[in-house]
Amino acid sequence: MIDVSAVVSCCNDEESIGHLVRRLAEHFTGLGLRFEILAVDEGSTDNTVALLTLIRRRVPELEVVAGVSEGRGLVRGAQMARGRHLLVLDARCDPVLSVLGFALTRLEDEAGVDVVTLSGGGLLMRRTRSWRAFDALVHRRDAVELARRFLRKARTLGLQIHAPEPPRSVSTWTRLRDLLLAPLAS
Repeated sequence: MIDVSAVVSCCNDEESIGHLVRRLAEHFTGLGLRFEILAVDEGSTDNTVALLTLIRRRVPELEVVAGVSEGRGLVRGAQMARGRHLLVLDARCDPVLSVLGFALTRLEDEAGVDVVTLSGGGLLMRRTRSWRAFDALVHRRDAVELARRFLRKARTLGLQIHAPEPPRSVSTWTRLRDLLLAPLAS
């Protein structure tokens, strides 16, 4: 069984995607986790896909998914994920991976915690519980509507979100995370 599936959405991110994928692979390996990295390209016109294909030689856990329509990368990656936990982030995020072990512990040890935010961007979730919120969004294309529907569905399902520190906006996904957490942080 795969412990963590990392879903990274990217579009024209040739300058940052390689570094992020290598950091994720090194960190997961260092934690002794079984993992997969799903890099979902949303129509890059630069060398993002070619670079990911080259990196795949060094990171066999990487799967490159190309040809996904804009704004649907995270949902498509979540559909394909096989891990018990799901790390979702945008290629432009700079997640603080040193807290990943802590975040996994929160999901494993604490009853009721379903989603943990990572400083610098990204969310770590229990895949089976959080998927119920993503599942309602498979056919949404607009990112703003996706955020609204995810928030509404997460509330309906009673998903518990743990935010160890205030969120910072650094990417499209982080803005979605901010929207998710704003009503729940008080």
